[in-house]
Amino acid sequence: MHSLFSKSFAGKVTLLLFSVISFSLTGCLDNDVETPEPTPTTYFSLYHGSPDAPDFDIYIDNQLLNRQPFKYTSYTGYLPFKPDSYGIKFTSVNAADAFVDSTLTFEDGKAYSVFAINKLDDLELLAVQDVIPQLAAGKAGIRVVHLSPDAAPLDITTTGTAGNVLTSDLAFKEITSFMPVDASKYNLEIKSADTGETLVTVTNATFAAGANYTLIIRGFKTPPSGNANTLHAQLIRNL
Repeated sequence: MHSLFSKSFAGKVTLLLFSVISFSLTGCLDNDVETPEPTPTTYFSLYHGSPDAPDFDIYIDNQLLNRQPFKYTSYTGYLPFKPDSYGIKFTSVNAADAFVDSTLTFEDGKAYSVFAINKLDDLELLAVQDVIPQLAAGKAGIRVVHLSPDAAPLDITTTGTAGNVLTSDLAFKEITSFMPVDASKYNLEIKSADTGETLVTVTNATFAAGANYTLIIRGFKTPPSGNANTLHAQLIRNL
């Protein structure tokens, strides 16, 4: 399977991971051996959530990140970088002009999610710091983000005898904190907070013990002509 990322960025990721692994190994040696300082590292992920945008090339400080087109609903997972401010630019594949070009700051020891959102004409980056909870035994974590540009505020619930409200009146661009739930399989309903209409259902979504997930509500409630990216719920695992 081909890597999504360009060789130069893959090399940077490898070096950062090697530094972390080396530090972990040297920590097991005798105390009289000088232990190097851990390499400062920040982590961020990228997600394509614009339902009428093309495939992207992504540039970090004008250096190409991906070697394959970054398609709608694609997710990188967390990538390690040196803590700093970075210019993040999304362009069409093999094109120079940017649809969005933003500078974001990432701090040492923290994790972030960066979502490319909205309609293409209004493309923007939604960046959030991810506060990953320590979970009790038998628990999973879930949060919800509303990325549908034409959907009203949403209510999201689990169904069945142990049905619970995960969030209410969640507006476009809003994201919840991670919430603990019993590790299990769930059926989910995404409803309009205004009318109560069920817009999307998810069956047998699996939440594993010790894992944290983001439920992404994305796509158009009413797609424009020729667009097939209808409203859907996508579950991604953060950690």
